[in-house]
Amino acid sequence: MRDSPPRRAAPQGRTAPPAPAALALAVLLALAELAPGAHAQRVKPWVPPGADSLVRWVADAKVLFQANSGDSIGGTNYRPYEQVGNAGRRLLRSMGRSNMIQARALEALLDSLGLDTDVAVDPELPYFTLLMVRNPYRTTAKAVGFLYWWRGEDLRMQGAQFSGGNKPQSRVWWTGNKDAPYSWGVVDFTRAKGTMHFTLLRLAPNGTFWNLVQYEDSGFELGSSGSVAWTDVNGDLQLELVAWIPGERDSMFEECAGCPKLITELMFAERPNGFGLQDTRIVPSPYSTLTLFVRLLTDGNRAQAARLLKDPGLLDRAVAGGWNTRRNGLWKIEEAEPGTAWPQWLRVRHTGPKGDRRYTVYFELSRGRWVIRDWAERGTGQGSGAPNAAPPGGKR
Repeated sequence: MRDSPPRRAAPQGRTAPPAPAALALAVLLALAELAPGAHAQRVKPWVPPGADSLVRWVADAKVLFQANSGDSIGGTNYRPYEQVGNAGRRLLRSMGRSNMIQARALEALLDSLGLDTDVAVDPELPYFTLLMVRNPYRTTAKAVGFLYWWRGEDLRMQGAQFSGGNKPQSRVWWTGNKDAPYSWGVVDFTRAKGTMHFTLLRLAPNGTFWNLVQYEDSGFELGSSGSVAWTDVNGDLQLELVAWIPGERDSMFEECAGCPKLITELMFAERPNGFGLQDTRIVPSPYSTLTLFVRLLTDGNRAQAARLLKDPGLLDRAVAGGWNTRRNGLWKIEEAEPGTAWPQWLRVRHTGPKGDRRYTVYFELSRGRWVIRDWAERGTGQGSGAPNAAPPGGKR
């Protein structure tokens, strides 16, 4: 790709550009925010070169963005993205290989000029930087992510299309494979719905370009919402991808609006043909313990259900109360411990053979797992707030 700016577009309707001094101030403020976490490389003051030229290039790109038709990045629609990508490359080259940890300053700089960008710098390998460029005038348009990496003294650049392009989480790692020495993984989100998209690229043996291995149309789906983290789970210096998405609701339970929900954890591991699902589980919590306990009871698996009780002798009390009855909407979570996203007691209504019964169910961590400590029946007129009485044999 070109390293020089494309031809300028017509400047009609352009607002007065910020002064170079204002650009320098924006960069210095961004560097100040970076300083506490920039332990791998020492942060040095940096002022963008050719500030007047940069302002003009960005203004031209904005005019081209406004003229784009449709949401694709094909044809002439690509020109403003490429112009911003080339500007980013020039700015990164001015920083130098040893100061790439400061690359996050580009985001504050470019956004201060009216662009819509994200910059992701790998915390372990800051020589790899992702600049995500979005059309500031079309929120539904595709985004272009520019990959920057050093090959010797040459800062290379490659663009790739991203369907979401928002809040990218980017990591690079050494694979030990001579045919694809580095892998580059990116998770990005759509701007409106928060749908997660996954992209995996691998570096060519000669280090000159990246091959696209996985993307949204290749059958790899994360979910319509959630959060992710790149982490080395097993200590082999290869990164796994862990995603947390809303869990499938148990049909026997109804949840109040502010009550905890089930969360599914997915772990993906890299294989020769890309990332694949390695493990999935429901994240352990008091609520997931209650749903599992009731499900085991209704399945007649009393032995496994008893393992979720601090006192296995409580099992007969649960059966006597009709907790082993199966029916959709049998349980209603009415309230959870306030002031925390991880409550340790829940107020529930159970519609069983004896009619409606309301309980406060208490949980605790025992032997490395969440178990039901006890429960106490409460009257229908009991108000909100913390339980006003301790359960039998337990602490308030």
